Amino acid sequence: MLNCRACLWRCTQALNVPTTNAHRLGRNVGPLRLSQQRLLFTRRAGRADERSTDSKDFDAFSRSGEDHFRKSAFAANKKRRERTALRQTTTRKTVEETPNLANLGRRDFQVSDSDWNRRKRELRHLQDPLELATFVKNELRKEKVEEMLQLVRMASHSMQCIVSWNHIIDYYLAKERVNDALKVYNDMKKRAQFPDSYTYTILLRGLSMNAHTSGVLSKALSVYHSLSAPNSRVEPSIIHTNAALRVCARAGDMDALWGIAGKIPESGPAAANTITYSTIINAIRQNVLINGPKGESEDEMAARRERAIMEGRRMWEDIVGRWRSAELVIDEDLVCAMGRLLLIGIRPRDWDDVLSLIEQTMDIPRLVPRLGSSGREAAGYPRVRAPHVPQQYRVDDDHLSPDSSPSRGDEFLALTPQGVGGAVSNPLLYARPGNNTLSVIQEACQKIAASKAADEYWDLLTDPITYNIIPDLNNLHMRLRNLRQNRASTAAVELLQHDMLDKQVTPRPGTFRIAMSTCVRDKNNHNSLRNAGQIMNIMTQVMEDADPKAVIMYAELAIAFPLGKGSDLVDALTLLDPIAKNIRLQLGIGAGEKGDSSTGPQYLKGEERNDAIVALRKIHGVYDKLLFSNLIAEEQKAPFKTERARLSSLIQRLMFKSYKDHSRLRRGLQNEESEPLEEADMHSYLRSEDKRDESDGGPAWRKQWVGEVESPGQRPRRSTPTLDAIGAVDM
Repeated sequence: MLNCRACLWRCTQALNVPTTNAHRLGRNVGPLRLSQQRLLFTRRAGRADERSTDSKDFDAFSRSGEDHFRKSAFAANKKRRERTALRQTTTRKTVEETPNLANLGRRDFQVSDSDWNRRKRELRHLQDPLELATFVKNELRKEKVEEMLQLVRMASHSMQCIVSWNHIIDYYLAKERVNDALKVYNDMKKRAQFPDSYTYTILLRGLSMNAHTSGVLSKALSVYHSLSAPNSRVEPSIIHTNAALRVCARAGDMDALWGIAGKIPESGPAAANTITYSTIINAIRQNVLINGPKGESEDEMAARRERAIMEGRRMWEDIVGRWRSAELVIDEDLVCAMGRLLLIGIRPRDWDDVLSLIEQTMDIPRLVPRLGSSGREAAGYPRVRAPHVPQQYRVDDDHLSPDSSPSRGDEFLALTPQGVGGAVSNPLLYARPGNNTLSVIQEACQKIAASKAADEYWDLLTDPITYNIIPDLNNLHMRLRNLRQNRASTAAVELLQHDMLDKQVTPRPGTFRIAMSTCVRDKNNHNSLRNAGQIMNIMTQVMEDADPKAVIMYAELAIAFPLGKGSDLVDALTLLDPIAKNIRLQLGIGAGEKGDSSTGPQYLKGEERNDAIVALRKIHGVYDKLLFSNLIAEEQKAPFKTERARLSSLIQRLMFKSYKDHSRLRRGLQNEESEPLEEADMHSYLRSEDKRDESDGGPAWRKQWVGEVESPGQRPRRSTPTLDAIGAVDM
């Protein structure tokens, strides 16, 4: 600044000194200015030398290509902060989504230090709610519910982990721990983990699976109604409504069910769908069949069923209206639910309307004219015989009424497209039939006695070209019932062989009972006993132990077969002899005590044991008919007499053992009851009966079987005891 004259002048002017002093200051500053100029020249020369040296060093550095700034920690930190700033937007909420290990809340006193530290180590690797939910789900499969509950509680302080809470609630409900699931649900809300739509769906669905538990209905209603509260964050959907309706239906509370159904809107996303209608219709049917009052008369039961059918018919009118307006899609479950409701009706018209329902919703034409129509009489179909239908409900056969009022069943008439002629295509989307539909149709044909239509429907639905329905076991059982109604024993055997064994369908004991009852009903057929023998052969091939009830029916058929010959009875005994030996092992005779064994014949108890004893007595009756008749020669009866005597001894031993066990039990009850009663014995009549039995030489059944053991020549011929007399014996 002192080298410039103007700058020096300004400095002196700022001091406000006199002019003489200024000239004096100028003279004094002159030598100083010269010295400063020399110094400045010297510095400029040094800087020029430095610049020349620095330029040489820079050129060498640029040629080497190294940049130490980029490798510094300062540059790395700056780059990381730059990336973080770019990822964050101005509209994004600054919410910490990853668990902060420093913010885990206070440790529960029930959690040990080791568990707490273990959960912290797990959270260190679970930095995302999705990863946490996946980890919780996998660990719950290992039954680590307490550990996962601790983990989710710790993670709730720093992240939203609603899915993990849902997994824990679902686990408790699957294990039938309803109270624990509700505790977790309440704990979830206390920790600011607000339930979502899936939480309520899991809760209501799980409560419907545990409807047999006490108090579940009230808890489910409380959860469902909380969705409609003003402070609820979740709006109720039709999924929640269907789950709540299922809880009410399984609990058998129709008032609560109608209370929820009455609040369903008619349109919109929360309107009723096919699952809603199916649940309500099934609930009506179940309530009619199960929840009837005690001591109800037949007329009262018929009136109650009639009211249920009318409720279903009125509901179906609304369903069809929404279906035609494309607001609803009808499926097989809904159609079969309505069909099974009609099948429990008391009127024959209800049974016949099932076929109209199938035609309306599945576009399968009726193969039998409507009940009461002129075409039905012209086709030669017999009138429906309904002996169990009250008289006031049988007049419904008259389909055409004299007045113009709509007749019963018009809601199931086939729909026609709204248009002129065939210019407009049918916009309706029909349901596709399945196994459930096949069973409903077969049952309806059985009730209205349309055997020919049942055969045609079966061929139509199982044809690979049309619907290609593969019959399951329930379908085959309904088919066997139709064959039993028609006394078609030969067709029943063919069904067992071709539709079951050849197609790897395993029959059950009930299957052989239905098939054997078909042969019993067809006993006037020459081939019925032979068909029953084929059924017995199939049963012994498929099952390890023969079904006692099927054996009883086969033995009764052999005894009552009007066209039987000696060879027929010999063939029957040939089949029954190994079965009798197997029953002997099942009853514990000759096979040790009652110990359970994994292999071999299973020991029979209770009702099955009684059925097995009855089967042995029926087999004994077959021996009686063969020996006390002239169907075979006398010299051929010797081996049969030996087997009959052996079987009689076996039955006598079983009956004596049963009587002994019963007497021991009765005396034990008598002693327990008589000890506190010293003045009066309220069970003295039991001892009098025992004394009377001992004085007479034993009970009546013992005399009967002792007489049967005697040779045929020493006693008169007696008829075989009937099943009613057998049931009168106290086992």
